[in-house]
Amino acid sequence: MSSATTISPKSIVKVPTSLLDFDPANPRLAEDGIKNPTDAQIICALAETADLSEIVESIAANGYIDIEPMIAMPVGERWRVLEGNRRLAAIRILQQPSLAKGTGISVPQISQEKLKTLEQVSVYAVANPEEARDYIGFKHINGPHKWDALAKARFAADWYKREKQNGITIEKIARRLGDNHDTVVRLVNAMFVLDQAEEAKVFSVQDRYPARKFAFSHLYTALTRRGYREFLGLPEEWRTQDPIPNPVPEDRLNNLKKVLVWLYGSKSDNIRPVINSQNPDIKDLGAVLESPVARTVMMKRNDLWEARKEIMRKDARFEAALVNAKQEAEAAMSQIAGYDPSNSTLLEIGKDLRNTSEQLYSSMLSMSEKADPPRVKKVNE
Repeated sequence: MSSATTISPKSIVKVPTSLLDFDPANPRLAEDGIKNPTDAQIICALAETADLSEIVESIAANGYIDIEPMIAMPVGERWRVLEGNRRLAAIRILQQPSLAKGTGISVPQISQEKLKTLEQVSVYAVANPEEARDYIGFKHINGPHKWDALAKARFAADWYKREKQNGITIEKIARRLGDNHDTVVRLVNAMFVLDQAEEAKVFSVQDRYPARKFAFSHLYTALTRRGYREFLGLPEEWRTQDPIPNPVPEDRLNNLKKVLVWLYGSKSDNIRPVINSQNPDIKDLGAVLESPVARTVMMKRNDLWEARKEIMRKDARFEAALVNAKQEAEAAMSQIAGYDPSNSTLLEIGKDLRNTSEQLYSSMLSMSEKADPPRVKKVNE
């Protein structure tokens, strides 16, 4: 085969897989954030995000079915794969099973006949990443092999940063990706905020707690809410204008750290995230940040439940406390078989609970009679 440097761009050629290299800028690797990753690190990252085990099983059973060419660009005498990194990872694992270490992938047996199909593959040659960008972006953002939100955001943000000076706009990117303009704005805005936090060393995706899939949607959803934006010093118009890198004012970087730790926790500081589910926790934390009193409680105690109580109406707080007390009393009753009759302290606690319950009901009844005597009389009857 001819040298990579002599191949005409936009042609399909056969390339030995030994000459193929992974693309270290693959958006699927955004979650790991490793600089200059090794093949083993890339394969581990793809195994976590890209259903790699299924491809390994399929190729081992059927051989490499060379229907869709990989997309690659020449780099010296070698080729960098811009599209097809999952397939390349599966090929590498089958050729060198030791690369599967730490991925959780069980490497299947593969016959010599099937193994020979991995020696060379078809490649669509491009001169640079820009020639492949539209196809790759559409395929993985609205096509059959969708990336997760973080990979989408990384792809769109990098494209925008590289090409903005050449006239690219978010509108053009959205149109070429086949996506909604507002969605791409939200993704890129959130990506720039996350990048700023990483560069300022106030937060690291790798330091999230616990070590689980990074829920990027928490961040871009939060940034649609006024409470978060005001806390971070982002003006109202920020969410509709074309994105800018480093949007959070320098004097609000500590607030940015707090928001990201609330969303994702910190492994190094052993802090759990306060967001357990996007609904309603993201909304509730945003409401807390809009209230000076609730925000102070949140910043001091790092406790969303305590802070949330500050913004609940009095009747809602009473209802929540009453329902919780009933549930706790019922839980204690269900465990009555475990009561030790010789423990006089527990008996006193039970007595206090009875007195408190009677006083509570008496107060509620008195207030109800004053508010609506006919209805209370009917209840008593």
